[in-house]
Amino acid sequence: MHPNDTNSGRSGIIRVIRVGMKVIFLKDQPGGGKKGEIKDVSDGYAKNFLIAKGFAQVATPEIIAKVEKESKEAMAKHDREIAKSAALKQDLEKRMFTVKVKVGEKGQIFSGVHEKDVVSVVNAKMNIGLEKNQVEMPGVIKQLGEHLVKVKLAPGVVASVKINVEAE
Repeated sequence: MHPNDTNSGRSGIIRVIRVGMKVIFLKDQPGGGKKGEIKDVSDGYAKNFLIAKGFAQVATPEIIAKVEKESKEAMAKHDREIAKSAALKQDLEKRMFTVKVKVGEKGQIFSGVHEKDVVSVVNAKMNIGLEKNQVEMPGVIKQLGEHLVKVKLAPGVVASVKINVEAE
């Protein structure tokens, strides 16, 4: 209660105590925030550490609008990539990819079919930039015939690709 208040604490005066400052993180800060995140932090922490070390900057209305716009653009780009990956998944699952291997007299495969073999066959036929770490196989394929191999195209988009292993 203020000394000049005579209305037993209900003078109609509202005091606003500012607890912190809104900042936007420019870099990931362990225990603090992630890049692009807007948070309320204490004034001292913001001024003396985050802003001084270049981890954050004061979140003005212009900067907040800019961050929201960039976030929407990134989300739209992500959605387009997921849609593109889903279409590619459907295309891959319709096709059969053939891998030719050297076989011994009794029909045994000499070296087996590895991820790199699957990648080279799929890339050659589809002209996409598939990498070895995107192919998930339970192990090296050592038998002739049809096999299913999982291909990770994007987060949450996994195609089951049919591989036909044939003798050369």
